[in-house]
Amino acid sequence: MSVFDRFYDKDVIIQKTFEIETTLYDRLEFLSENIYDASISKLVNACIDDLVETEDIKLYPKDGKELYLKHSLLLRRYSLDNLESLKVKYGISVYKLINIAIRKCLDELDKENK
Repeated sequence: MSVFDRFYDKDVIIQKTFEIETTLYDRLEFLSENIYDASISKLVNACIDDLVETEDIKLYPKDGKELYLKHSLLLRRYSLDNLESLKVKYGISVYKLINIAIRKCLDELDKENK
């Protein structure tokens, strides 16, 4: 394994706007500003890639009090194409898949840090 395997291959970057749960986005913002040397978009791309690899799609109950705000993200074409494939396969919208991916990764991070 090369040290350069940590990085993604070059890909087309596409700017898209998605609704993301405010608590999830706030946590990503904290991680981006205080823990990792990565933008929020890069963290989201990593979450999406993990979801694509594992296909561990877990639906969770919607909290009626949770706010969804629109955020512009820079996503790799590879990630968007794979989200579209999951959308077709599971019948779940792309924005929901993004929220599921983020929640899954944040939950795993919480388990690791306990």
